[in-house]
Amino acid sequence: MSGFYIIAGIVLLLFLLSLLYIKAIIRVEFFISPGNTMLTVKVSLFFKELQKKYPLQSDFNTILNYLLGASKKSQDKKGGEATPAKGNLSTSNHYRLLNFGLQYLVIEHLDWRSNIGLNDAMYTAISTGGLWAVKGTLVGFLSSKSRLQDINFQVEPDFNGEKVVSHLYGILKMRIVHIIFITFYYLVLIVRGYLNGFTAGKAEPSH
Repeated sequence: MSGFYIIAGIVLLLFLLSLLYIKAIIRVEFFISPGNTMLTVKVSLFFKELQKKYPLQSDFNTILNYLLGASKKSQDKKGGEATPAKGNLSTSNHYRLLNFGLQYLVIEHLDWRSNIGLNDAMYTAISTGGLWAVKGTLVGFLSSKSRLQDINFQVEPDFNGEKVVSHLYGILKMRIVHIIFITFYYLVLIVRGYLNGFTAGKAEPSH
């Protein structure tokens, strides 16, 4: 009889945890101009706010090459049917854990506004398209893996300036019971990796 009460208590606890969410607010600010590059990350969780600033070693050529490459890849996908890339990443534990966690993630709000100017009208226009391609890829990935409720993306070209500014604001939430499931799955992957490594080492012939 006591076993029944224990099981009923566990079921009741899981039910209550399934009704509770943990919410996180994320702010990311990226700014690059000649001689000044800074990435600021702010995370608010449980009424606490963590902020980190990272000075980055980059220049306009690096940003330009990346955005031009993103724009070219976007155009190539439009010309032919895209095929999902399969490689080591799809079979890694990190990727499996990411997929497992994202299916329980709720993106309540995502706002990403950017302003780009490269002191050249042609490069600015092409890079604006490349940045749109990057954002479109991100939206496609998130919408296929998690619940994306409200989204607002903007990219504004600045034909007279020489800077890249980006502000990202997101509200993420997840049920507590799902966080428990993800933690348990993470532990399972660790144990499985350890056992596989132990078995491989044991089966290796000695010289």
